[in-house]
Amino acid sequence: MRAPALFFLLGLGLPALAGEAVDTRAAELARLRREVETLADEVQLDKEELRGRLRALEGQKLEIEVQLRREELRLAQIEGEGAGRRAELVAHSASTAPLAPALAASIAAIRAEVAQGLPYRQAERIAELDKLKAQVDQGDLSVETGAARLWAFTEDELRLRRENALDRQIIPLPEGEVLVEVARLGMVALYYRTDGGQVGAAQRKGEQWVFRPFTDRDDQHAVETLFETLRHGVRTGAFTLPNPDAGSPP
Repeated sequence: MRAPALFFLLGLGLPALAGEAVDTRAAELARLRREVETLADEVQLDKEELRGRLRALEGQKLEIEVQLRREELRLAQIEGEGAGRRAELVAHSASTAPLAPALAASIAAIRAEVAQGLPYRQAERIAELDKLKAQVDQGDLSVETGAARLWAFTEDELRLRRENALDRQIIPLPEGEVLVEVARLGMVALYYRTDGGQVGAAQRKGEQWVFRPFTDRDDQHAVETLFETLRHGVRTGAFTLPNPDAGSPP
């Protein structure tokens, strides 16, 4: 009697178990369907985003192509202008070529004058003229530009002749090259004073210049007075100064 009862009870449980399995599969299918739909939506969004990027890239491509065409036209215009300018330079150089010998002669004449004149920053002034000549000779400067710079140099030289001024420069003394204070009276006379208090003047000796010290106390005092006067901004007046040619030998 127990076995049939067990069979009956198990039989009653089978329909319930089958229903639960169906519900589970249905829920799983629903979940998978939702995931598929979500993934489909994401794929669609990705496609739209990709299409947008492609449209943007296409627009950028067109813009770049337009810019390239503009730059090509601009480059062609610049090359045309450059060719015209080069032709003008060639014609201009041909027209100014006869002036080159005159400019070279002028530079040489002014250089000789500087070399023979008062030894005030001679090396620097001569170097400036030599540089100007080299630039013109090598074609780095046109003849016209070289002439303009030579004129500016000449104006500076004329200004030096009009001015009395204090400056510092290196001069050769018996003890060697010394940085001294100098008092320049136009381009007529050049007096010096060392940091140690020695005073003297540039003296012409044949074709050269030498710097001779003054040993006479009155001469020394007169030069000291000149330096002090110029230091206080006085650039004109009457001074009693020793003759540079009277300097004592070292």
